Amino acid sequence: MQTRRVFLKTILGLGAVILPWGFLPARFGEAIKTGLGRPPVELLLPPETDPPKEIDFEILSRTAMDDIYVLTAPEMQGRKAGTVGETRAAEYLATQLSMLGLRPMGDPKTGFIQAFTIPPVVETRVNGRLTFKPGDNSNLRSPCVNLIGGLMGEKTEEIILLSAHYDHLGLYEERVYPGANDNASGVGCILDVIRRILREKEVPKRTIVIAFWSAEEMGFIGSQAFVHSSTFPLDQIKAVLNADSVGNGMIGNFALWGDGENTAVNAIRQAASKCGASALLTPRAGHNSDSVSFAMAGIPAVTILAQDWLYKNHTPEDTSALIKTEQIHLVSEIMYQAVRLLAF
Repeated sequence: MQTRRVFLKTILGLGAVILPWGFLPARFGEAIKTGLGRPPVELLLPPETDPPKEIDFEILSRTAMDDIYVLTAPEMQGRKAGTVGETRAAEYLATQLSMLGLRPMGDPKTGFIQAFTIPPVVETRVNGRLTFKPGDNSNLRSPCVNLIGGLMGEKTEEIILLSAHYDHLGLYEERVYPGANDNASGVGCILDVIRRILREKEVPKRTIVIAFWSAEEMGFIGSQAFVHSSTFPLDQIKAVLNADSVGNGMIGNFALWGDGENTAVNAIRQAASKCGASALLTPRAGHNSDSVSFAMAGIPAVTILAQDWLYKNHTPEDTSALIKTEQIHLVSEIMYQAVRLLAF
């Protein structure tokens, strides 16, 4: 009996290591193998295809709500970092960046992908919200990817970074945590902005980089991985505009998380005022988002979010039914106007 228990523990332990790698599609497996030096099994990358010379109108006519519906679909399984559901979301987003003709700005030879790993975590509830805390075995890590693409401007050495995290909480106690507001909403708004800029066919003065971070819910691991091992020089980034949980609450009522008056904060506040919205610097009360990774590196950064972002946050009720289309349109407009101020 004791021998059987040892055997089962061994098999389960191996499965925990093998499964995260095995679920990854070939392009992500190759990215991680290149960036991290493992696993030892040869993983093949499909032949790369050039970005479309002429962007398809259907791609440019997609909306943030289209993205939110895709990212919260059942097959995404709540997009927990390091799982097959999150990998499916990453594949969708990489396809969007490619079809929009953006320049890949991930790791060398891996296109839009920047690979990193995450430690194990366990679920816990804090004030009714599901969240993660560190797991027991820090040596057992799972692969994840950030996705980074650029719209090149006249000044390629000056960058305005638009970002949002695309991961969420996954499955817990047989329930899916869809993460529509947190943060499919932010991802959709960022894609909305870049589609609009492309429709207008005006070349920006500064380069605009789009970044979708993974593992934000585990402590901003994806954005920190980028800051610690950036795929282009950090001093090129002049401002970071981050969108997180923007789609609910009173229409036009937004909060800003930032360190005082900086370039990014001022751009969003000015844009919000132009759009007839309220966007006030708000105490974080122990919360934060990926903008903190850049602020700690001395880069002007801000996160915009709905003032009522905590409503049904980190619960299975954070579904697309929670999203207000008018609020999404307004955030996209604010982000667009801020980008106009900073990049054109």
